[in-house]
Amino acid sequence: MEYWYLWVIFAVLCAVTVFVILKASKALRGHNEETKRAVAEIERLTALKTDFRGASAEKVRGEDAAHVLDGAFAVLQAQLERADDSDRCFAEMAEPQQNVYTLYWLMEDVQTSLSFFFKNNGDPLRAVCSRALEAVGAKTLGEIAGTMYAMFDESNEEVSLDPGQLDILDARFAEQFDRDTLLSQIWAYAASHAETIFRDGTP
Repeated sequence: MEYWYLWVIFAVLCAVTVFVILKASKALRGHNEETKRAVAEIERLTALKTDFRGASAEKVRGEDAAHVLDGAFAVLQAQLERADDSDRCFAEMAEPQQNVYTLYWLMEDVQTSLSFFFKNNGDPLRAVCSRALEAVGAKTLGEIAGTMYAMFDESNEEVSLDPGQLDILDARFAEQFDRDTLLSQIWAYAASHAETIFRDGTP
């Protein structure tokens, strides 16, 4: 056993090798799962775009509210992705298109908080948010969003970003917010403006 320490080194190397292989295997599985999720999401949006492109008011009224919002997003997102300048494309969209697209992201982000939406997005979505809410009939939510936007509006020198006030507005918004009610309002709005929202191609 003159070289007993070599066996110790060998055992350590084996343990490290096994650890590295297990970590690599876990990372690969995670990467594969993430890729599958991304592919599934692309396929889902493609199917939604095909289903809702050119949708009529009758088509919209016959669908679930959340499905309609997803379909509107898929149609509008495809237009933005095709455009050479997505900001200009959004600016040239009709107001109902801008409203519904903005409300899609709002519905995603307010699961965290209203301030998360404003921190997570820039203009023009921030600027459209209050108008979009009021357009679908959510007047109180729109007023709260408008107050919060003023704090994020860099051109407004009269209002500054106040974390305490953000918390208050977040709480007020959460108290007034009902997901199903707002989805229903968006659904009705989308049906009323279906010809504009779901048309194929930029205005």
